[in-house]
Amino acid sequence: MIDNHTARKSSKSVKPTIYDKQKITNLLVTAVRITDRFWSPKLQILRNVTVHDVLDKFESDGAYRNFDFVAGGKGGYHCGEPWFDGLVYESIRGISDILAAEYDQEIDHRIDLIIERINNAQLAVGDGYINTYTLLDRPHQRWGDNGGNLVWQHDVYNAGCLVEAGVHHYKATGKTSLLQASVRFANHMSDLMGPPPKRNIVPGHSLPEEALLKLSQLAKDEPELAARLNLPFDADCYLELATFWIHNRGNHEGRASFKEYAQDHKPFAEQDEAVGHAVRATLFYTGLSALYLSTGDEQYYESAKKLWDNIAYQKSHISGGIGAVHDEEKFGQNYQLPDDGYLETCAAVGMGYFSWNLFLASGEGRYVDALENILYNILLAGRSMNGHKYFYENPLVSTGRIHRWEWHNCPCCPPMILKMLPELPAFIYAHDAQGLFVNLYVANNGELKVGDTNVRITQQTNYPWDGAVDIAVTPEQASTFQVHLRIPQWCENYTIQVNGQSVPFDIADGFTVLTREWSGGDRVQLRLDMPVNLVEAHPNVTTHANKAAIRRGPMLYCLESVDNEKFVIRRGQVQYTRETREASDTQKGVHRKLPAQPEFELERVEDFFDGAVILYTKDADGDEITAIPYPYWNNRARGAMSIWLDYDQQSELAGWDQRLYRNVKME
Repeated sequence: MIDNHTARKSSKSVKPTIYDKQKITNLLVTAVRITDRFWSPKLQILRNVTVHDVLDKFESDGAYRNFDFVAGGKGGYHCGEPWFDGLVYESIRGISDILAAEYDQEIDHRIDLIIERINNAQLAVGDGYINTYTLLDRPHQRWGDNGGNLVWQHDVYNAGCLVEAGVHHYKATGKTSLLQASVRFANHMSDLMGPPPKRNIVPGHSLPEEALLKLSQLAKDEPELAARLNLPFDADCYLELATFWIHNRGNHEGRASFKEYAQDHKPFAEQDEAVGHAVRATLFYTGLSALYLSTGDEQYYESAKKLWDNIAYQKSHISGGIGAVHDEEKFGQNYQLPDDGYLETCAAVGMGYFSWNLFLASGEGRYVDALENILYNILLAGRSMNGHKYFYENPLVSTGRIHRWEWHNCPCCPPMILKMLPELPAFIYAHDAQGLFVNLYVANNGELKVGDTNVRITQQTNYPWDGAVDIAVTPEQASTFQVHLRIPQWCENYTIQVNGQSVPFDIADGFTVLTREWSGGDRVQLRLDMPVNLVEAHPNVTTHANKAAIRRGPMLYCLESVDNEKFVIRRGQVQYTRETREASDTQKGVHRKLPAQPEFELERVEDFFDGAVILYTKDADGDEITAIPYPYWNNRARGAMSIWLDYDQQSELAGWDQRLYRNVKME
């Protein structure tokens, strides 16, 4: 019986997924309420516009009708790509977190109706399996059998998306309707896949690895759910399946090799360079790091760290985008970082989750630095300011031919945006037995527990436009613990006071650490120096030789042609010069050269969408330059854009540490 009408859980009774062996404890999205001038309007548009836009467009594409065809048992045609089932599940997963933070009856009811169609289809099949593309178009090729192609069919990927959505939906609503479908499919795969005599089947597209680990942790935390589900609910089975999937990379006995494209070219322990399809790769590495969080086995942690280092220090663009090569949407060689790289939104989201897992494993701020860069410069750029247009690619230069699309034949990026943006409240803070971590600077009210002490924490800030952050720390009773404040890698100078007085602090893993007895009314004043910086790339990035980018705080800036094309006045009309027209039609985007020591003026423009800081300077010829935050580009006009600008300073290889980008040192 499908439990579709269980009363919504109180947020007090819901726990986030907390793996057994993680060092740092994460919070539920409901533990923090964002009150931020920067993020609040963007999250409101996500809820009011993007949620309905994505659900409506999947409806128009026939994605839900696929389930109806399967449920009817009379065949039919499949609408959309083979991974549409997974994209529907991923959308539900993200929307579930939105419902957890702020309940909406209309959205909840709409999701219930979609879940009913999913369950009807799965129950009609009868054995727990459900993949509408295979069932409708390739009914004799389950799991890629009989000449099928598991990489293309996405049987295992779609199953993982269903499992992950089921866990999140249950935690958000208390309903087991989608969780039942998830457990049926997980049980079916656990019976089928594994060491001999079971079958050697691994995901052709990763994500299921961590999804099964989330389900395993839920079964450990709430074994009594088995009775409500009326299904086997075995934590060990799900852990074993996820472990099998990771260990059998490179083992092709009885199956085809997915090669480097799907990180199947060699065993995971021998993989020390990120290769292949960037989305598949980062989701595989996310699962690998989650397996460490689940088991504490160091082999997974060491492999994950090597791969993260390779991406972060040799294969990441300045925006946090990854996947430089258009062919196969894949990683390039080390330091192959062209301006017109592919940089799929989904790949950056995968890198964000990979980075977050490694933070939970280590407590190191560098992983949050990477996540912050992705949040501000890729995730926000991936969706238009009005909430219903999307970037699949996020290149750093445009001739004017790249635009956000209303929809796409492969609309994988909107569900990934729906996944990550609602989790923002859960990224802001974390804690361990000794204290709390302030990871992101976002105005909010939050609650967490340090040891046995409940602590209320409030931030007031205009970050990212201003580096002033005021934090009120209010334990329910006076208590001694640590407060870790992340110092972003872009920040070179900062000050810290408590209650208006300078205080001693330690520095560890990218955080300052304040250890003291905290009591009601204590306030921390953090001041992050936020000048405009020019940023240079590592000398091995030859495409950026003698170039610089503009960054202020966490925000990357760009030049759009709508602000920066040269023009002349003729007979009372603005006419663009031939020189500018030609420049806009080349790969140069907006071509400008910066002087050796540019001077910048800042202006807070309140009506620039939801408000932004705009930068003004002059180029080497003395002509005006206007720079806008990169996420805001392509929202006003369909013109050219550039991030990397000509600049005559290029540093020598000597003196570089492992960083891929650093601030230019100007005399």
